[in-house]
Amino acid sequence: MNVAISGANEVSQAVAKIIEDAYNPWLEQTFNKVPLNVVAYASRGINRFSIGDKAFLSLEQFAALYHKKVIQKIIFPREIFFETQKWTLTELRKAGIDMSAVVMAARLSENIFIPKFLELYPSVRYLPHIEFRIAEQCNLNCKMCTEYCALVREPKFYPLEKFTRDFERLHEFIDDFGAIRILGGEPLLNPEIGEFVKVCRRLYPVTPLHVVTNAILLPKMPEEFFDTVRECNAIIWISFYPPMESKMPAIRKMLTEKQVNHFIGNKIETFFWRQTLKRNNNPERAFKYCGFSNCHNLCDGKIAACFLPFVTKYFNAYYGKNLPEDGALDLYDPNLTTEKLKAHLLKPIERCNYCTEEIHRKWETVSHPSPISDWVHD
Repeated sequence: MNVAISGANEVSQAVAKIIEDAYNPWLEQTFNKVPLNVVAYASRGINRFSIGDKAFLSLEQFAALYHKKVIQKIIFPREIFFETQKWTLTELRKAGIDMSAVVMAARLSENIFIPKFLELYPSVRYLPHIEFRIAEQCNLNCKMCTEYCALVREPKFYPLEKFTRDFERLHEFIDDFGAIRILGGEPLLNPEIGEFVKVCRRLYPVTPLHVVTNAILLPKMPEEFFDTVRECNAIIWISFYPPMESKMPAIRKMLTEKQVNHFIGNKIETFFWRQTLKRNNNPERAFKYCGFSNCHNLCDGKIAACFLPFVTKYFNAYYGKNLPEDGALDLYDPNLTTEKLKAHLLKPIERCNYCTEEIHRKWETVSHPSPISDWVHD
């Protein structure tokens, strides 16, 4: 069987070497099976020719060879940046690649269990991304916010006890993520944020852990918060909005002096609309082409492919509309399995009928009352 490795860096090459040096001999000795033949590395935007005897392929080239049955599988190292994993999976779906052709490699370590080194994506106890909002409201109130935070008019927090129970339940089905993202709204508004960080790290000791913030409240956070971030090896992930431009150098200096891991994104100049009130009657296409369809969300004992099943209620309440609020899977279903959970996250929902192509607009904040044109195409 010919396979490609996603990515083209040191991690991808290490996975290829483990397959050739350890996994293939195990296959042959244990099951007398034909070894995997790693023929290429596949990545977005690749323009180099080869590494050793293995070709570089764009995702389009990989898809063409997959459909010709020249290459049968693509293998994802877990250490690939979570955003790259998400967008690559989206591109593969758009290209008609069945998810049963996607294989996840185990995390690289000194104690790799070779029989479980490679597992098919639909059944492996892994997701590239999980996120949850510990505060629904925000202190910035962006127009076109995809999660409608500016329409949340009263403070609303994910109760720590409820979150802990829900995340422990999810852990029964998923052992690892490409990244865990603690979001809002603005998560620093939640006074128990440090406890959320601790719960995440207790359940998932090696998974990359991000606290995603607009940084407005960072200078006012107690030292205990920064101690927790350091001790839990978490990352302060800053979404850089225009009002913070003059303050960002001081924030960067503060985080560096506190020896806190941090990442500051590029300044956000535009936002985009995807929402429409006109039903498109093609949820499969909307889902296939949507980058958010891999932004898996945990909320109130349920999980969904994206955040819209959990936040559409704010739009509906504010404007008196009835967009679908469906699409979340009950984690406490007694018949739930990892396979059922993964299958649910790979299917479109009714809400997908009200997502359309992206239209970008200059970043702005809302004023209340906010006209519906702040949020939808129509």
